[in-house]
Amino acid sequence: MNEPIDLKTKKIISPKKSTNFDKSLVLENVENNMVAHLSDWGKFQQTWTNQAYQTFKDLDKYIVLMYLSSNYWQNLSDKFEFLSMDEYHNKESVEINKINLIQISSYLNIPKETIRRKINELQKDNILIREGKSIKFIRKATDLQKPLVTINLMSVFIEKKSNLLRGKKWFGEHITKEEIKIFIEKYYTIIWLRFFKLQIPYLIRNRNVFKDLETWIIWGNLALNHQYHFKKKSEKNIINDRINMDNYFNRVVYSKVDYGINASSISDISNIPRATVIRKLKWLVNQGVIKKTKKLEYVTNNQGKLAKKIKENFLNNHDAIAEFLTDFFDYVKNSNFKI
Repeated sequence: MNEPIDLKTKKIISPKKSTNFDKSLVLENVENNMVAHLSDWGKFQQTWTNQAYQTFKDLDKYIVLMYLSSNYWQNLSDKFEFLSMDEYHNKESVEINKINLIQISSYLNIPKETIRRKINELQKDNILIREGKSIKFIRKATDLQKPLVTINLMSVFIEKKSNLLRGKKWFGEHITKEEIKIFIEKYYTIIWLRFFKLQIPYLIRNRNVFKDLETWIIWGNLALNHQYHFKKKSEKNIINDRINMDNYFNRVVYSKVDYGINASSISDISNIPRATVIRKLKWLVNQGVIKKTKKLEYVTNNQGKLAKKIKENFLNNHDAIAEFLTDFFDYVKNSNFKI
């Protein structure tokens, strides 16, 4: 294969070097810094989901849009092509051919008729145009998904992981936030496709556990509150025993907090209507995974079948995050792509 070439906005992906990082090495290092690592990830996800929900007030609709975008990027990648962030988001339209509703339904675990309805709603909102088995994004769709804030947050998150790995013989030098940001924007459709391959299944797994993503967001805000207090105790060396993957989840959800969160605050943070928040909180209380305090605030609990599913999902998610980080560092350090 020839070296990378530029033909206007068309670029050719160069072959990867044979060296690849071992995911187990990344896992080992982040697990040695478990509390800080998962606190960073929780903050990133909270900001991302709040912004995504605010865009449509419907995360399933947003996931459909994510899937369609990733389909276009995958087609580019299959042809060994990629676009920078500016090149992609400056396109007046993006056409996606051979859309299969059954395939989308199967991948997203959303009923086919629901997928059809979400696509029709996106068309009604003038975000896309459907013509037979083809879909065309208009400029509004790509503008809605331009991830300026997310790329900045992602760059901060990855830089912190780079700091954990710096100096390791197999890893090499630290990568700065600015270098990471430049790399993502330069090889945008490649890196953001890889991010969506993390994020879409991540959201699907959480929806499968909590029945819908709004309930997951509400529980997640309470879990992040516990995680915040747990991290503070860790920094003050109040926690004496060793924290690892097996005990981390239970330690966080059972961690005593100075204050819980009430329904109004969750609504303000998440942008989910207060009436919906109250309804979802009642369901979570009945499932035994949260409880209401005398101050009418909510804290996490760890009882019942749902609690076991949440913990299993937590472990699966952690492994997927490490795999994403490994792939990203491979792109930066072990490919022919240059910052």
